[in-house]
Amino acid sequence: MATRWYTDPTNAPDVSPAYDDGWDETAEALRRKLSITSDGIGTIANSDTDSIAAPAYYLLWQFVSEPLDAISATFPVCKATFQCRESNAKQGSTLHIKFRKCDSDGSNPTTIASVTDDTEFDNDWYVNRFYGAANLADQALSQDDRLVIEVGFYSSYTKAGGYTGYVVARIGSATDLPEDDIEEDGFNTWIETGDTFTEASVSGWTGKVSGVDSTDISKIMGVAIADIARVGGV
Repeated sequence: MATRWYTDPTNAPDVSPAYDDGWDETAEALRRKLSITSDGIGTIANSDTDSIAAPAYYLLWQFVSEPLDAISATFPVCKATFQCRESNAKQGSTLHIKFRKCDSDGSNPTTIASVTDDTEFDNDWYVNRFYGAANLADQALSQDDRLVIEVGFYSSYTKAGGYTGYVVARIGSATDLPEDDIEEDGFNTWIETGDTFTEASVSGWTGKVSGVDSTDISKIMGVAIADIARVGGV
């Protein structure tokens, strides 16, 4: 079953992958968690001002997953829904998304695919923008790699007009945004790739207990219990 990812607008991940260098502006970007569940609650409309005197890409969100189990992902589809707005129709803003991966500590970020929607933002209110495509790219994720999804907008305006583009991230609703370009109600924003991801279990964790460096959880727990017993905890 394909994993639907939810974009948590309030909680930050514990790693900070470098942003893709294809973005022209990253000053207003927020780094937040990419979650397999829609647990929690929060809504943020992040924005940036069209300040570059040329068509440009503006990063607003970087979403980072927990460490994942190894998978030979094929990214057979790309689906994403975010409610978006531009302050002036001259801005010509459309949704832009980059699919990436990184190591468990946030290092070695690698871009898998970049996509741009063809439906311009509404300049009156926050309206749904659904992006759908097929067959992005095959990409193997090693054990404990993380999925990274960067979301922002492309502006076709050729002047530094001071116009503003907005992309909303939201969780906490009982309903997800539909696959359309008209929804205005405050439902969950989400992303799908068609692959089935699972978060890595504790056995994938590397720890050190009483001088033991190991990925063997039974060894780690055995030594930990012995440590507790020595100080009278058991």
